[in-house]
Amino acid sequence: MDEERERMGASMRHAYLIIAHDRPEELQRLIRALDYPDNAIYMHVDAKSTMDVRPLAHLTEHSPVTLIDRKAIAWGGGSIVDAELRLFEAAYKDGGFRYYHLLSGVDYPVKSQQYIHDYFEHHNGENFIQIEPELDRFRMKFDQYHFLQEKFVGKKRNLWKYIDFASCYAQRLVGVRRFKGHEMKRAIQWVSITDEAVAELVRRKDEITKRYRWTYCCDEIFLVSELIGTPLEKTITGTTNLRYIEWEWVSAQDSSPRVLTTADIRHLEPPDILFARKFNLPQSVELYQTIDDAIASNAEGLLNHKEVAA
Repeated sequence: MDEERERMGASMRHAYLIIAHDRPEELQRLIRALDYPDNAIYMHVDAKSTMDVRPLAHLTEHSPVTLIDRKAIAWGGGSIVDAELRLFEAAYKDGGFRYYHLLSGVDYPVKSQQYIHDYFEHHNGENFIQIEPELDRFRMKFDQYHFLQEKFVGKKRNLWKYIDFASCYAQRLVGVRRFKGHEMKRAIQWVSITDEAVAELVRRKDEITKRYRWTYCCDEIFLVSELIGTPLEKTITGTTNLRYIEWEWVSAQDSSPRVLTTADIRHLEPPDILFARKFNLPQSVELYQTIDDAIASNAEGLLNHKEVAA
């Protein structure tokens, strides 16, 4: 079985895993941009979304589109961990993929699919996960139980949020340490990882889902932390996830990816930037067109460069 999976992986087929909530026009643009003979697309659309998902499976010519069962997702809750793991599992069970790329519905590739495939041929075996510095109260995100996050808090800064964190302080006082002794890291959620990494996650899917239930923002923590301590740890890049994301503070305690426009085009040119986030219409309409035109007119599939980074 391992030899068969290794043989299939050698074909360098790619699975694109998309988590979406709204923005149907941006999502349709993304799906069309990923349409390529050696790609397949798997998608989870939040059950709370009113988006009509029926047309999404019929937008491509080459890449099959699979919509997995929809469940409600709460910002920062364990439900986002569950959605990611179910996407990985769905693609892994179909088999034959060497790389799996986790994207949001407002991401977009900024290099051609041929360039992207060549890039991963050059970097075969690396897991592109960008590790980030720890934030305040880092271990409180997972060491104590966040019973209120999923149903009452979400992204809102409301009374329930203060009650939730107060309960965590109380738990800590009485010695609740759910991940005591475990090395934990924080990373950007959006990753490009190998078949071996996905196999490790899928093998322990039920265990991981249970471990991260009642946690807070562990979509940024679970994947890299579950690979630490395994032989795959040495394959983690740590410094890049191949994506351009510009964060801005929208309040004293909350940051969010900034909407990209043509003013950002120079940031998308480096050969190690393959995807970008986030694109919103109408602000990003000219940027979409600039990227598409540049790739179409350049045989190497780049915005400005001449060869794949070695």
